[in-house]
Amino acid sequence: MRWLFVARLRPFVLLAAAASLVLNLALLVPSLYMLQVFERVFASRSLETLLMLSLLAAGALALAYCMDSARSAALARAGRALEESLALPALEQALQLAAAGRGRAETDRLRDIAQLRAFLSGPGVQALFDAPWLPLYLLVITALHPLLGLVAALGAGGLLLLSALTERLTREPAAGVLKRSRALGHQADALARQAEVVVGMGMGAAAAQRWQADHQALLAAQGTLAARSLRLGALARIARQALQLLALGVGAWLVVGANASPGIMIAATVLLG
Repeated sequence: MRWLFVARLRPFVLLAAAASLVLNLALLVPSLYMLQVFERVFASRSLETLLMLSLLAAGALALAYCMDSARSAALARAGRALEESLALPALEQALQLAAAGRGRAETDRLRDIAQLRAFLSGPGVQALFDAPWLPLYLLVITALHPLLGLVAALGAGGLLLLSALTERLTREPAAGVLKRSRALGHQADALARQAEVVVGMGMGAAAAQRWQADHQALLAAQGTLAARSLRLGALARIARQALQLLALGVGAWLVVGANASPGIMIAATVLLG
């Protein structure tokens, strides 16, 4: 990911990182708001305290919205800057290679650049900016209660392993599907360019059947990859829900044993989510 910090992208990436810092700090507030409601408002029955806490929480959520929007805008601008700087040289090189009779495959670079721009504008790279703040959330949960912090740390480690397993199990099939898709597109382009010769030699039906066989193989590979990805995605969602239920159960056990307050249980569960 070193390419994210090239000179052309660095200002946008740094802006996105700063927005992520403020965003993740602001998102701590709702859980702390719940804790204070349980600890202070219910004990004092003070509507003034509830009003002030609610205003602070609303302000934090508004700030989080602004920072999230600013981060998305910065990353979208980074993607545009990346495509602006790479698209023209890639096209010029593709034209030069095409003039030499070997440039058809090189036009894939333009699609790769577009995919990089889409990646910078998507949720994947935003998760990369959020990931460094995971220790902060774990520290806050641990400060609420060490046992809840242990549950959160073990759960985060388990989800990380599950993510690594998902990437490992889908990386090669995804690369194979992409390779097949590009080859099929090039095959169709070649048939279109040489249609007169192919039809004139009576090979049109055979060429079409071969393309259809390759297309069926591509569809089968895509189906296998989609099924595997869906199963792993469902497993990840269930694992996250199970982790939250575990934290809620541990928190309830602590409350019943008078080792923690209900506010700590709710705040830790929200933070873990």
